[in-house]
Amino acid sequence: MRFGLFNLMNQLHIDQKEVFGGTIDSVKLADQMGFDVAWFAEHHFANYSLCPSPLMMAGAVARETKNIKVGPAVIVAPLYNPIRVAEEVALLDQLSEGRAVLGMGCGYQRFEFEAFGADLSERQERMLEIWRIIDQAVHQNRFSFTGDKYQLPDVTQAIRLYRPRRLDTFFVAWTPEIIKHAIAVDAVPFCSVGWGNSAALKALYDRVAEEYATAGADLRTRRFAAQRFVYVTDDRDELRKAAEGIRYVGRCGGHMRVGAQVMEGHIIADRPLNGEPTLEAIIEGVPIGSPEVVAERIVGEIRSIGITDFSCFMWPAGIPARSALRSMERFGSEVLPLVNKALAVSGTEAARHVA
Repeated sequence: MRFGLFNLMNQLHIDQKEVFGGTIDSVKLADQMGFDVAWFAEHHFANYSLCPSPLMMAGAVARETKNIKVGPAVIVAPLYNPIRVAEEVALLDQLSEGRAVLGMGCGYQRFEFEAFGADLSERQERMLEIWRIIDQAVHQNRFSFTGDKYQLPDVTQAIRLYRPRRLDTFFVAWTPEIIKHAIAVDAVPFCSVGWGNSAALKALYDRVAEEYATAGADLRTRRFAAQRFVYVTDDRDELRKAAEGIRYVGRCGGHMRVGAQVMEGHIIADRPLNGEPTLEAIIEGVPIGSPEVVAERIVGEIRSIGITDFSCFMWPAGIPARSALRSMERFGSEVLPLVNKALAVSGTEAARHVA
């Protein structure tokens, strides 16, 4: 079992300096705790995420850490020049001394695509071609590609990976063509249901598993990554604030998906979505609460779904950095021992120890 830290870097009721400083402190703590990887989101133009460049953030924290892997979750591939992003991935691997990992995605927010002058309807086709270009560039050190969207001359990729290997790659997009490529390169599906409960996550797993089966592969024999909100507290008021932050993130993403966000400067107005869960449903449905509750929910999802890579989104919107760090510390000292014990007793592969 591998545990990761996901950094959305949203800004709500806190200063931008606290967002950036708190993110770096969170990753340093995750490194000390023995987490496997730190992920950085990519979004633009709004407080939903103050990280327009996950590769830049990964490079910054690589110099502040020792062992934790770093990477984008995900690169919004259609917004990039493929040659430039391939070079920057290799540069990140050099700067981190071989700790780079890669997350590939096609994007979904209409707001962002329109601002970049990109065609949202082409996002999956462009992602797949860019992914193939990056694969060739970082593993063969050359660009030579002819596709429907990109045509590249035979040019050398000057920067090599820090050490020869297959770059650990995760992906978010479930078209048959993308699934086939993912199977061929042994990439890891990276799934999130936001404020959804375990049943929603299992339904998404089943959908991806069906695509794998159609392509002639069994997802049960492969790695599967899931991202979940995680927050540890015994205080009911703090728990409710965490749920409100989770709800705000879900509202922002939902509105931006269809271009219906209302902006106050760069701040997205906190407006309800049709069919959104209640705060009580969020509190009952995601791994937040006391150490015992968080551990029980994580173990339940690992057992029922077959998660091998558990990515923790540990800083709900509107929560001060110091509170998020305190929750992380309790996760390491109180939750992980319970998870390890439960998985060991059940015969499931023990979670990686976090000191």
